[in-house]
Amino acid sequence: MRTITCITLGCLAAGNFLAQAQTPAKRIGDAELSGWMENRVRDWQPTADERRFDDIGWVKDIREALRLGRETQRPVFLFTHDGRMAIGRC
Repeated sequence: MRTITCITLGCLAAGNFLAQAQTPAKRIGDAELSGWMENRVRDWQPTADERRFDDIGWVKDIREALRLGRETQRPVFLFTHDGRMAIGRC
């Protein structure tokens, strides 16, 4: 009795596996994939609050910064770094 039960369960499992293997996989169309990617990229973009760093008036040289500071009556902050900013050393 035990042998027949094991054989029956084995046949059912094999039949289920073969039925799933013969079912064609659903393919994602190019348009659907493109829309999905565009949504993912849009979702990962920083918000306006996260982009406050871009509001700073960055210039590449101290002479330009001093000129702009005099024109706008604002202080100049000099930031320099040697290395990688991501590791927190500046």
